[in-house]
Amino acid sequence: MFCFKRTLSQFKIKDSCGVFSLHIIAGNLQCDTVKLSFTSCENDMENGSHTIILANGQATVSGKINRATEAILFSNIKSGWMDGPAAIRFIIQPVNMTLRFTMVNDTAKNIEITGSYAQKQKERWEADNASLMRAVDNNENKLIQFVRQRRMMDSTVFEKKLEIIEKKKDSLKELNILAALKYVRSYPDSYFSGYLLYHFKRSIPTDTLQTYYCYLDSGVMSSDFGKTTLDDLFKRTNDWAFRKKFTDSANYQILKDAKSVYDISLINRKGTKTNLSTFKGNLILIDFWGSWCGPCIQNVPHLKKLIAEMKDKPFKVISVSLDDDIDIWENSIKKYGFPGIDLFDSNKLLSTYFKVLWVPRYILVNPNGSIADMDAPQAIDPQLKVEIDGLLKKIKQ
Repeated sequence: MFCFKRTLSQFKIKDSCGVFSLHIIAGNLQCDTVKLSFTSCENDMENGSHTIILANGQATVSGKINRATEAILFSNIKSGWMDGPAAIRFIIQPVNMTLRFTMVNDTAKNIEITGSYAQKQKERWEADNASLMRAVDNNENKLIQFVRQRRMMDSTVFEKKLEIIEKKKDSLKELNILAALKYVRSYPDSYFSGYLLYHFKRSIPTDTLQTYYCYLDSGVMSSDFGKTTLDDLFKRTNDWAFRKKFTDSANYQILKDAKSVYDISLINRKGTKTNLSTFKGNLILIDFWGSWCGPCIQNVPHLKKLIAEMKDKPFKVISVSLDDDIDIWENSIKKYGFPGIDLFDSNKLLSTYFKVLWVPRYILVNPNGSIADMDAPQAIDPQLKVEIDGLLKKIKQ
């Protein structure tokens, strides 16, 4: 399992935050508690996740967001499935909004959202592309049902039929993306255009994503959608002119001049900088993590065990946080007891250098600074130690 989160501190584009208000009116709830999750302008451990208690089926919640962002209301707080029947996904803006819905057999029905113009554009686009979206959903359901029948089928027959379904899935996704890109080109000043690029960013080729990102109005670029897409694109692109346009000049130059990981320095727990060349001569395991990432935390005991087993060998573990707030980083290290060397990637230099798009991500670096494995197994996987032992044997030779 992997975790994703925006990391935006390295960009020239600044936040333009405003307060939103959302009035919730719910019918037939089994419980008087719901949860609203969104990307907040305020750095906190919950990152804009609010548990809300309703009185007579109603409540009002407010917060600070950057121009426009996606929100998810979980009408069943025990379910964290973002696309589940109890989840309502919608676009919020710094305006007064109302969300009405009714629960029917643990499914949110009769959903009505008013106040957000970008949400209305989303609903209109979905209506215009309803037949395509139904085809996508139907094919996905068909795939799920088919996989469940795997044990009852001959393996050769299964593989052939699976290939047909997956090809159709890819074809439908391509049509969906083409419809999205057509909208972006027609309405570059729409926050919903920013949403579409954000929503499909991992499915769009880097060059195409970069081209359509540059079509966006500057206000849309500055929204949470635009900046999250930029973060992804910034790490994927090899276009240095594009990187120079959007990032701080000092950080740009460090990245441009870096010949190896040893040319990068990060903040340590004393508040000073540690140059990674300090660890030259050791096999290095770089553990990219975040305080908001459950799988990252699950790896901590296994990292501790690994470090203990390797204590007399030329091996170092460097845990690099992708958090945006240094206090959250410090508190998380204390809370979860991260072992090894703890560094803070405040300007996202190292994560950009290695094109880290999700966490946990493990990278093995040879003693000379060359890359041994860009996608090493996680600490929880016994194969990681096997790989490390093999690399250390080669070093001795």
